[in-house]
Formats: sequence, structure tokens, C-alpha cells
Amino acid sequence: MIAVYKMKTIPKDMELIKLNDIFFNKYTSEKLDEKAIDIIFKIDQSEMVDKFTIRSRFDGGILNIDKLSTGCKTVLNIMYNKDKIFDIRECGENALDVIYSLDNGNITCDYPLISFEMKKVKAVGKKGTIDINSYDELKEWWSDEN
Repeated sequence: MIAVYKMKTIPKDMELIKLNDIFFNKYTSEKLDEKAIDIIFKIDQSEMVDKFTIRSRFDGGILNIDKLSTGCKTVLNIMYNKDKIFDIRECGENALDVIYSLDNGNITCDYPLISFEMKKVKAVGKKGTIDINSYDELKEWWSDEN
């Protein structure tokens, strides 16, 4: 299950990544494998041709992998870099749905940014870690916890 952090509760020994595009282009793109195929199609409706290229959904043209949406790049960053925390503020609804369905990973945002499809997350706050099972419960935790 995904772990949700508030900015104030990010452990000092974990790296926070705010610029998902740059991080993806520099580090994550090198790690892509068959797990990325479904994610790229689900979020961007593009076909992964090989590790560094995709087929555009618009005209079928071949594009560099760096042309993926920021939301798609953020999901892939989370999947392939489980030791880091990723800011999700640039993600659209389709990427948020995938993020909140991941088996593990770490996310943060300055404000509640929650998928309506979320099932269960670990919320990490100053009072410790709790499991949260609903959109409303997570929104309340995000709004109330200091």
C-alpha cells in the first residue's frame, strides 16, 4: 500500500523529489522494463515501443520516452524508486487513480490530492503511522493533522 506523507513529516533520511520530469528523464527512464508497458498505456494511452521510445496515441508517431505526461512519469518514478518520496501535485486524475492503487511507494503533497478510487493507504504523520481506508478519512487526516 502507498505511504502518504505530509511535508512536515518526511524523514530526514528520505529524499523528496519535487521535479518528477527531470528525475524521470535522468534516472527512472534507465530502469524501465515490462512493468512500465501497462502504466504508460493506462495513463497516456501510448504504446511503449522499447525502453526509450513510445508510439503516440495521436498520430502513431514514434517519440522519445521523455514525451510522457508528468503524471505518467510520476507514477513510474514511484514504482521504480521505492526509497524516495515523490510530490504528486502535477498529477491528473488518471495518474492519481494508479498511484493510489500501487502496492507500495511514497508520496506527498502540500494539500489533499486524493483519488476517489483509493482503497487503503498508510498515512504518516507526527502522531505515527495509521492505515486509512476511505477518501473522506484520508482527506480529514490530511486537513487536520499538524
